[in-house]
Amino acid sequence: MPPFRILQISDTHLSPRTEHFRLNNDLMREPLRQCDHDLIVHTGDITLDGVRYEEDHAYCRDFFGQFPKQVWFIPGNHDVGDNPALSKPEQMNGSAINLGRLERYRRFFGPDRWSFDTPAWRVIAINSMLVGSGLDEEQAQFDWMDQQLASAESRYIALFTHQPLFIDEPEPTERTYWTVDPSGGRRFRSLVEDSRLRLIASGHLHQQRSRRYGGIALEWGPSVAFTTREALVPEMGGSRQVGHAEHTLHDDGRIETRVLHIPGSVTSYLDDMIEEVYPTH
Repeated sequence: MPPFRILQISDTHLSPRTEHFRLNNDLMREPLRQCDHDLIVHTGDITLDGVRYEEDHAYCRDFFGQFPKQVWFIPGNHDVGDNPALSKPEQMNGSAINLGRLERYRRFFGPDRWSFDTPAWRVIAINSMLVGSGLDEEQAQFDWMDQQLASAESRYIALFTHQPLFIDEPEPTERTYWTVDPSGGRRFRSLVEDSRLRLIASGHLHQQRSRRYGGIALEWGPSVAFTTREALVPEMGGSRQVGHAEHTLHDDGRIETRVLHIPGSVTSYLDDMIEEVYPTH
């Protein structure tokens, strides 16, 4: 059988209230219309500020609804809210995730976790913002993930998440803004130690980076919208560029990833426009 090809887009940060980031997203329309990938996955931060503004959800739903192929979504912190332990309401959209915000996301974009099977692969997508939230949905997602692993049989596993599970290795377990809350480490351990896991693909960091942890490819997808300077996001070995990624999943468990640049796109920096984009941060 031919390999299974996934187009990953991430961190589009669209809103009807600003023209910022619109150029790159508009230029992405044609590649999305023409793509022949088997699956299109959006790894979160679909909206600029869906936490505070429902109109951002509506705008993004309509934007992605115009394409002939379905886009499968998972939420980011700009869509459903941040980890309560790190949330700072006075900064950007730093309100904590809650059930109301989660239900609103689902109303516009569907399930916040899902799986997709091929004969050789199980693709699992999770809502990383639930980890450390204390919501009942956090435990429900872990139970669901255990079920996904138990029923995957001999399929290889590819995981999609907004935040990386970790930077280079599962330890240390310090809580930071950049990765999934370390309180989930014990529950994720069985996944990370599963020899079937071959890919963890994430967004969030607005950097593209390819690393390995054992037999797992750690792929950070770039943002479509913008990148950041070191003053906002520390140096972690990623390339600060805009674009999207293609993951090719082979039946023998091999992963090939390449970065795709959108012709005519611009590399804008959030710190150049933060007061305009988040005037009440």
